[in-house]
Amino acid sequence: MFRTIVLSLCLLLCTNQAVATPNKIILSVSAKSGSNFELDDDALAKLPQKKMLVPTPWFSAEQTFEGPLLRDVLKLASIQNGNIKLIALNDYAISIPASDAFQYDVIVARKRNGKLMTIRDKGPLFIMYPFQDHAELRVTEYFRRCSWQLRSIKAE
Repeated sequence: MFRTIVLSLCLLLCTNQAVATPNKIILSVSAKSGSNFELDDDALAKLPQKKMLVPTPWFSAEQTFEGPLLRDVLKLASIQNGNIKLIALNDYAISIPASDAFQYDVIVARKRNGKLMTIRDKGPLFIMYPFQDHAELRVTEYFRRCSWQLRSIKAE
């Protein structure tokens, strides 16, 4: 009986703690103007989502990626042109033209095969180009632009 009461109290406290804790910021977006946006997964999930089945060099079979369009994320910070720097959790950084986001349906993938991505699974965010729709993208230059474990986007 005592164990049941203690277990119930622990469960109640853990549940209350989970509700009281705000979602963790997983993406920062910075514009040249100095405006900054910090987004948690809930904020990213509220943007229109795009799903695509993509062949990549990192997986042996096609994978389904899902997330908001990069252009929609950039629009939040009024970034429409120039270059943007994608920075990963391990500090890998690559500069890409913002025009990629407006020319192609590049997504900020949150999910792979229907599941939120973890850090171990190249997440929580993975920039993914629509390789399945554009043969010209299936070259090393564009594969390098697919930053995984993305943590921030900065206008340059």
